[in-house]
Amino acid sequence: MLVWILFALFAVVIALCGTSIFIERFAQHLRREGLRERPVPSDVGIVLGAYTDGYRPSKPLLSRLRAALHLYRHGYIRAFIVSGGRGDDETVSESSSMKRFLIMNGVPPQLIHEERWSSNTWENLKNSQALMERLRYRTAVIVTSDYHLPRALAVARTLGIEASGCGAPSSRQEFRAATREVFAHIQYTLRGREAPFWNS
Repeated sequence: MLVWILFALFAVVIALCGTSIFIERFAQHLRREGLRERPVPSDVGIVLGAYTDGYRPSKPLLSRLRAALHLYRHGYIRAFIVSGGRGDDETVSESSSMKRFLIMNGVPPQLIHEERWSSNTWENLKNSQALMERLRYRTAVIVTSDYHLPRALAVARTLGIEASGCGAPSSRQEFRAATREVFAHIQYTLRGREAPFWNS
């Protein structure tokens, strides 16, 4: 009996290790795919939000904002949509924090449009699409963390947004977030919010 229990435990450990390796490799794949994307000159840049401590953007959000500024300064975009609401652990909306950062770095306020109601990637892009239509922007560059970009672009395709992408480099400390992206892809695929994740 003890032998069978040990065998069962061994089988479980092997299965878990296999799953862990798959998740880790797929997360690395997402990062590579995000960094491989090349932006196309477009009407507007959609910067997707991440955690902000008051008006101090987190490291992932700073990386996204710096990538967006680079696009603006090199003529890839002529305006910004900053997209992100206020989470339960935040005192200001992510969009407000992003707008303040961009203004402090020389972007005229009239070129920054806030989308301050979204709480997930689907809402980010659905609400930004409505803003694009209202402002008559036809094309966009989606700016987000490298590991997040494949899902964001897949959602954009599902919504019919004409968009390219720019993956902001993520740090080693963000790898846990990258592994969570694997599960987010599966969830979005099952809910019909993006094309199957293995094509994204």
